[in-house]
Amino acid sequence: MSAIAQLPLAIQLPDDETFATFELGDNAELLDVVQQQQRGLVYLWGRQGVGKSHLLHALCAHTQQPAMYLPLGELKDSIQPQVLQGLEQYSLLCLDDIDAVLGDTQWCYELFALFNRVRDLNHGLLVVTAHNAPAALDVAVADVHSRLQWGLTLQVKPLNDEHKVAALQARAKNLGLSLSEDTAQFMVQRLGRDMRSLMRCLTKLDRASIAAKRRLTIPFVKDVLAI
Repeated sequence: MSAIAQLPLAIQLPDDETFATFELGDNAELLDVVQQQQRGLVYLWGRQGVGKSHLLHALCAHTQQPAMYLPLGELKDSIQPQVLQGLEQYSLLCLDDIDAVLGDTQWCYELFALFNRVRDLNHGLLVVTAHNAPAALDVAVADVHSRLQWGLTLQVKPLNDEHKVAALQARAKNLGLSLSEDTAQFMVQRLGRDMRSLMRCLTKLDRASIAAKRRLTIPFVKDVLAI
């Protein structure tokens, strides 16, 4: 794993979000393309919970080059836009939820300058994520809107219910849990179809099963999650 540069607030990447734990669904071709990119801009878009952050975490875990990951949706109120200065030096730069800051003029000016520096150096890969395609974004500075359309734009497609069941079972196995198909199907049907929420519920169930020394059965899931 590469040494991930840390900001003062010490961003911690999840150990279990790698390419090996990414459920492909209809995204096999997208994954191949992303893994082969070495430089330039890749813009990944898709609704919440489709796995965009997982892909960025996996890219950072996989690379042997200096990398930086910034979850802008989480950090926008605690860091200043000037944090982007100098980040073009990283061989891999991942900006998650970039649409969270695109309505802010100061952020846009710093992003515009960063995109230009990345293009001028032409030695690293910049990967950004957003909920919508570039054309549908509300951006405070028009030049940033055009820069976001410079590179490769790819949609991360949502998993169907079958793939979500498989993803839950794979994550459970990674946690050392046994999750039956029936229980996983119950979780998908009753807890909504957002993968991020499903994985948070699985983490809660993991802790509860350890404390209670219980298997992940449907009655146990109902009890722990109050459903």
